[in-house]
Amino acid sequence: MRVGAVTVNWNQPHLTQLCVESLAQGARVPDWVIVVDNGSTLDPTATVQDAYPPTVVLRNAANMGFAAGANLGTERALALGADAVLLVNNDAVVHPDCVAELVAALERDASLAGAGAKTLTQEQPPRIHTAYGVLTYHGQLVRQQGWLEPDVSQFSALAHVDYISGCAMLLRRTALERVGLLDAEFFAYHEDLDWCTRARRAGYRVAYVPTAMVYHRMHASTGGGYLSPITYLSARNAILFMRKNASWAQRLTYAVYLCGNLVKEAVFRGRRGELAGFKLRLRGLRDGLLRRPVPLGEIGLDGAPRSVAAAPAGGEHVGHPL
Repeated sequence: MRVGAVTVNWNQPHLTQLCVESLAQGARVPDWVIVVDNGSTLDPTATVQDAYPPTVVLRNAANMGFAAGANLGTERALALGADAVLLVNNDAVVHPDCVAELVAALERDASLAGAGAKTLTQEQPPRIHTAYGVLTYHGQLVRQQGWLEPDVSQFSALAHVDYISGCAMLLRRTALERVGLLDAEFFAYHEDLDWCTRARRAGYRVAYVPTAMVYHRMHASTGGGYLSPITYLSARNAILFMRKNASWAQRLTYAVYLCGNLVKEAVFRGRRGELAGFKLRLRGLRDGLLRRPVPLGEIGLDGAPRSVAAAPAGGEHVGHPL
């Protein structure tokens, strides 16, 4: 099985270099390594090719978002002849056995559209960042299994799951051709959930492979915290996912839980003096309902990374390379 690895860079050439180095030093080196640069202020080509000279670098003029950037790299990998495409966050370091374990999973089971890695944090000792996701239609829509579990030996069994983390997932070519690429409307966050949902609807399964591991630097692109692009994007994209994939009964379930959670969150955030972040979440929900595009400039995603609190207009998961 020929593998093309794709990672998306946005103003983080050093982290991307570490990611590329880890891919190049693995027991199973991808046949192609492709870095898609999303309109960074500095050209990362020299940096990533120092790490692994065969790396192909594709540059976009602007920040297209993770999903669109990953799609550009996926299309190049498929054009080169890849039988599977590994999407990996640029702020992740791949364990030497990761690619080989994911490939083995796809080769063992033809019903799999994709196989996902166990994601650990980049700290000592590491914790589980996330194992896999469960689609609940409650609360935040999904539940991340293993979230920040200190015992990394947990979640050690291969499982067929609702969805696998886009931090590191290997997608089969024939599934990509049948299901399609990531939905670029999501920009970032929930595009992995959407793809896995579409794949399962098409009759495929997706598998969590605990023997494949990556070490992930959390929120390297978006900075983390309540007042960050994550708050806006997660809220917006949950609504987009529901509009696209949920039945009316599932939408009603989600709406009931969402209304209850918003009331509790408003009280909690008000007491903490964090209403700016709450308003940012409300804006995300509104934009999802109206299918508005992401306001890149207003949430700090149009140029060099900066704090959302410093962004104009409003002053209001797993990290994504945006």
